[in-house]
Amino acid sequence: MGTLIDIEQARASRRAAGHRAPASGTRHPPPSPARQPPASRHTFFSRSELCKLLSLYSRRVVNGEWRDYAIDHDATQATVSFYRCAAEHPEYAITKTAGHKDRPGLFVLKAGPQEITQSPSLEEVIGAVERQPRLVWSSAG
Repeated sequence: MGTLIDIEQARASRRAAGHRAPASGTRHPPPSPARQPPASRHTFFSRSELCKLLSLYSRRVVNGEWRDYAIDHDATQATVSFYRCAAEHPEYAITKTAGHKDRPGLFVLKAGPQEITQSPSLEEVIGAVERQPRLVWSSAG
C-alpha cells in the first residue's frame, strides 16, 4: 500500500528543489508547436455535411429504399455510400475530394461506376440524388 504524505510538505519540498507550482486557478500553457500532434492528413465530412447526408439516408430508409450506409476516408477524399442491401454494391456514393489552395474541393455523386454529377456544393449533389428515378412499389395485385 502507498504512503500517506502531507500535501503542503510535498509542495514545500518541490519548491525547495526548484519546481514552481502553478498559481491557484491558473491553467497550464498550451503545448509548444513542437509537441503538438501533426495536422490531420485525411479528408473528412464536416458535422453539417454529415447531418445533411444522414438526413437524406434516413428519408430513404423510411421509404424502404435503403438499408445500410458506409463512410470511408483517406488523405484525398471522404466517401459515404448508400446501400439497398448490405451485401450489394452501393446504389449511390457521394465523395468529397480534398481542395487545394487554388481550387476548392468537390462533391461527386456516383451510381455504381458512373459519375452522375459533381459540384462544390453538397446541396446540389443531394438534389441530384433526389431527382434520380426511384423504384415504386405497389401493393395492388
